Amino acid sequence: MKSFLPSLRRRRPIGSESPESRYFRLVVWSFAGILFLAGAAGISAFLLSLRGAEETMVPDVSGRELVDALLLLQERGLYPEVQLRYFSDPALKGHVIGQDPEPGTLVRAGRRIGLVVSQGAIIDRIADYRGRTLGDVQTELQTMFPSSEKLLQVGSVTYVFDESAVGTIIEQDPSPDSQFSGATELDFVVSRGPDVDTFSLPSFIGLSWSDAMIILARDDVPFRFMLEEQPTIGQEGVVVGQAPEPGTEVVVGTPVELSIRSLRDVPEDRVFGMFDRTLPEYAVPVELRAEVINPDGEASTLFEMIHPGGRIVFPYLLAAGSNIVLYRYDVEVIRLPVRVDEE
Repeated sequence: MKSFLPSLRRRRPIGSESPESRYFRLVVWSFAGILFLAGAAGISAFLLSLRGAEETMVPDVSGRELVDALLLLQERGLYPEVQLRYFSDPALKGHVIGQDPEPGTLVRAGRRIGLVVSQGAIIDRIADYRGRTLGDVQTELQTMFPSSEKLLQVGSVTYVFDESAVGTIIEQDPSPDSQFSGATELDFVVSRGPDVDTFSLPSFIGLSWSDAMIILARDDVPFRFMLEEQPTIGQEGVVVGQAPEPGTEVVVGTPVELSIRSLRDVPEDRVFGMFDRTLPEYAVPVELRAEVINPDGEASTLFEMIHPGGRIVFPYLLAAGSNIVLYRYDVEVIRLPVRVDEE
C-alpha cells in the first residue's frame, strides 16, 4: 500500500552536482595538469638538447703538466681523453705533448679533448761511446735527435796522442749509463793517432781547375786555389803553378796551393768567382761536402772529402742565383749566394 506521507529524503534540485562528483572531477583535472606540465617539461628538455650546450674555446694545454691541463679543461666544461706515449725528451715526462682539437677551436661544452701525455723517454741513460769514432757518434746523435730536439749533442772535444786509431773516442763525460733528464752535452777525449803519415805530392800542372779539385778531394788533400799573379797567355782555367812542388814528400793534411789562369770569356748567364772561407782548425779531420743549389732548387755535389779545417779556396763558374753550401757531417756550416757582382 503506497504511503501518502511526505518523503523524509530531500530531493536535489535539477542540474545540481554532488560533492563526490566535484571531487572526482577535481582529481581528474589535477592529473591532467600534472601530465601536461610533465609533457611540457620533457619537450623543453628535448628542444634544449637539440640546441646543444654553449660553445667554448679549446685552451692551449700543450707543454703543461697533466694536472694543470685537466684543471684548465674543467674550467671550460671540457672532458679529457688521455693517451700515454713515449717521447724523446725525458724532461717532459707527465706533460701534455699533443692535443686534439687544436688550441683556439670552438667546440660545445662537454666535448671530449684528446690529450697525448709523455710517459718518459725510451732512452734516458747515456750510452757508452768509448771505442767508437767521433764522426759515427755525431751522425748517430743527429739521426736520433732532430734539430728541434737536441737532447744529446757533442760538447767539447779534447785531442790526445794515443795508440788508438785517429778519431777514436777514449773517454767521455758524462760517464756511460748516467741518467739524463734534459739537454746534455757530451764531452769527449779523442785520439790523434800514434804516427804522422806522409805522401809524395803529384803534379797538377796543366789540369783544369775542376779536374784538379776532383783529384785532390778524392785523395783527401786540402786545397787552396788562387788566380795567377801575372796573367799569362794560354788555356783558361788550367793550373799553372803549385806549392809544394810536385814530388815533394808532405805530411797528410798539408794544404796544397794551386795557381790557375783566370777565365776571360765568361758566358752572360754565368758568374765566375772564388769561394774563400775559413773553417775552424780540426785536430781530427772531418767529413766535408760542398754542394751547389741552382736557381731551380736542384742540388749537385762539387766534392766530398776528409778535411782538417782552416782556409778553403776554390773557383766556381755558376748561374747567378745559385748557392754554394758547405756541410760538415751533413750539417750546413757555410752558404754563399752566387751574385752577378761577384768577382
